[in-house]
Amino acid sequence: MAIYLEMPNLNKDFPFRTLVNDGNILTTPHWHREIELIYVTKGKISLGVDDVPYKLSQGEIAFISSGVIHYVLASPGSERQVYQFDLSYFTALNKENIDVMEIFSKLQPVSTDWSKQTETEIQKLLESIDKEMSTSEPGYQFAVKAAIYRLITILIREIPKKERKAKKINPTNNEEVLERLDGIFRYVEKYYKEPISLQKIADISGYSTFYFTKFFKKNTGKTFLTFLNDYRIDKAKWLLINSDYPVSEIISETGFESDKTFYRLFKKTMKMPPLDYRNKMKL
Repeated sequence: MAIYLEMPNLNKDFPFRTLVNDGNILTTPHWHREIELIYVTKGKISLGVDDVPYKLSQGEIAFISSGVIHYVLASPGSERQVYQFDLSYFTALNKENIDVMEIFSKLQPVSTDWSKQTETEIQKLLESIDKEMSTSEPGYQFAVKAAIYRLITILIREIPKKERKAKKINPTNNEEVLERLDGIFRYVEKYYKEPISLQKIADISGYSTFYFTKFFKKNTGKTFLTFLNDYRIDKAKWLLINSDYPVSEIISETGFESDKTFYRLFKKTMKMPPLDYRNKMKL
């Protein structure tokens, strides 16, 4: 799995899955097409959605829309249930011309901002899904579908909405495009500490620099240089939170050619210097 693009292996005939992560499992910043909910079943977790940090306790829920970048920090002693599903499968029969994706992009992402009644109802739905998936009795897929349809209805009707400028990658349904992007992201993940020129990454992808530039901007919403810098900044943020490395070493570890460039981009992205970010975010 590339750090920036996750491609869950969902059954194409029933694109839904649930899994349990304990507090020692952390997820670095990534995005995927699928809708995701995280239900804290034990302890507390720290996570980020669109670069906004949150802390959730047992019983609380996070909602991540398609294409939204998110991560979960290591939270020892905790446990979380993760639910992922392909929204297009469950909204294929939508005849109301409701733009569900547009609505979902505006939802308040954590249940601490929802009504207690809404949070409780979604808890019960997720728990009923867990039970059906674990027992797999005859008709369990119908039961799970029914729960997801009810979940979508609640999300549309009951979750508070606000205009958010999400740090978001435009989702696409084209598997070939996703696989090509995944190859690019994997290359960046492996070699981000080294200089990566536009010509080099275009050659790796099999495109001319002109076509690669258009392809990448169309499918990610940003230029490759912006993506590479954002990726390196995300790596730097991770090291600031999860290590005691001095900033000078982090700059070297994340592939920036100059201290000046790093400080300028970090402050532009996070609205604060690196050490202030470390002090604010470190557990």
